[in-house]
Amino acid sequence: MHIPDGFLDLSVIVATYALAAIFWVIASIKTKRALGEKEVPLLSIMTAGVFAAQLINFPIIGGTSGHLIGGTLIAILFGPYAAVVSMTVILVIQAFVFGDGGVTALGANVFNMGVVAVFSGYLIYKGIASGATKGKRVLFASFVAAYMSVVLGALACGLEIGVSSNFPYGVNVTVPLMVLWHLVIGVGEGLITLLVLASLLRSRPELLSSEAGK
Repeated sequence: MHIPDGFLDLSVIVATYALAAIFWVIASIKTKRALGEKEVPLLSIMTAGVFAAQLINFPIIGGTSGHLIGGTLIAILFGPYAAVVSMTVILVIQAFVFGDGGVTALGANVFNMGVVAVFSGYLIYKGIASGATKGKRVLFASFVAAYMSVVLGALACGLEIGVSSNFPYGVNVTVPLMVLWHLVIGVGEGLITLLVLASLLRSRPELLSSEAGK
């Protein structure tokens, strides 16, 4: 889902950078106020794990890629604002150090994976879980939320590429390709999220009840 340089036109670049920046500022303020000393180390570990998982990419169209996101998992544990901060850090390092995703497209990549995927996944999870902090309802909610977060993030990505005047294909091509691939990738995202939460429910059940960064 990382968009490389040269795919987006100036209007899309400016718009997505602006949106990403707004969410980053709000998320940074809220996360700084909400996170305690106990949550910071675990958030760092989860961020590192998601960072490593995102490095496994599957080529899709003209240099774009598909991969696991991990934002919903972080949002469930620490709240969506902490997840925005975590995902932004991941994507900035990937772009500037590993060349994974373009610098001009960084705003779009952060918006798609760090905002759209995070908040959609979080809201879907909260809607299905309905306040539950353990049991099958939580695990089912985590799977559906993680799955849909990948699909919706891919939809945003496909739209941004498709409406850019300098890209040779329109949304009639970019959206179906991005979404169809991620309908499959989303299953892996959902299963991994479910399995990690199942493990945490056994070892650290207080994490789901505290939701430090909400």
